Order: sequence, then structure tokens, then C-alpha cells
Amino acid sequence: MTKKEICEILKIDNGTLKNWERDRPELHKVVMEHFESTKTYPDINNPEYLKKEMIKAIDTLPHTKVKKFYHLMMAELAEIGH
Repeated sequence: MTKKEICEILKIDNGTLKNWERDRPELHKVVMEHFESTKTYPDINNPEYLKKEMIKAIDTLPHTKVKKFYHLMMAELAEIGH
């Protein structure tokens, strides 16, 4: 995303963004990083990404739910012959 597009979204002029870059570098950095991160999307077709996200989600579950999820996952794997 260009600086001009960022200025239009924030409804500020280009000079303000340049002033932030010079006078308030922390604010400028946060704004620029936010708009850089919004253009990256995870590849949901990547199995490594999916595994990582599943593990993060499982780590937040209580122990009993983890056991239930494990048994459901194993049943699915058994059903497809794995």
C-alpha cells in the first residue's frame, strides 16, 4: 500500500505523514507496520500453516477438551484408513 493510499484512509495529508516520520517515528512505524501487515494473508492451503494454527488452538483448550479432540481426530484418521 502506498503512502498516498494510507493518507486517504486516515484522512490526513501527505505532509502530516512525513511530519510523523520525522517528529514521531514511533507513531509512523506503528502506522506503516499496520498497513504492511494488512496486505499479508495466510495461505490456508499450506498444511504446515494449518498444523501450526491447530496446535495453537489446542494449546488453549482445557485438558478434557484436548482428550476429546484427540479421540475425534483419531476417529477421522481411522475412517480414511490412516
